[in-house]
Amino acid sequence: MTKQIATYRIATVAVASLLLLTAGCRGKHSEEVKNEEPSAPAAILMSQVKMTDPDGAAQLIQGFYPPETGANWRWTAGKFAVVLKAPLGSAERGGTLSFSFSLPEPVVQKLGPMALTAVVGAKKLGTETYKAAGSYTFTAEVPAELLSK
Repeated sequence: MTKQIATYRIATVAVASLLLLTAGCRGKHSEEVKNEEPSAPAAILMSQVKMTDPDGAAQLIQGFYPPETGANWRWTAGKFAVVLKAPLGSAERGGTLSFSFSLPEPVVQKLGPMALTAVVGAKKLGTETYKAAGSYTFTAEVPAELLSK
């Protein structure tokens, strides 16, 4: 299933894998982004990644398509992952993962409800199901122990 991504906002997460529990977009898109070197130096990692920011593109590990011409969003595959830097102090207090996206009406009509699950390492943080078209923000709390590495 597809998601139009308006922006990708991260409050505090070190390494996050977001897993969309549905089939990927089957539309005609250019090749999916697959970063072969996901372990970028910590000094250049960001804790927030906007979908059209070229500086953050290296943090999009898998499942992201290039931005549409003139758009500020990207399509995703059914499973997608991003590497993020933990903001200062989050290893002591934990943090919040925040993911903003849009779900288009034609996608909901064709494919039905979609579930979005956030995973950090092997730890599932939460799942939300979206049944209607619209703009959404998925939020999940991230325990401090997952941000200390």
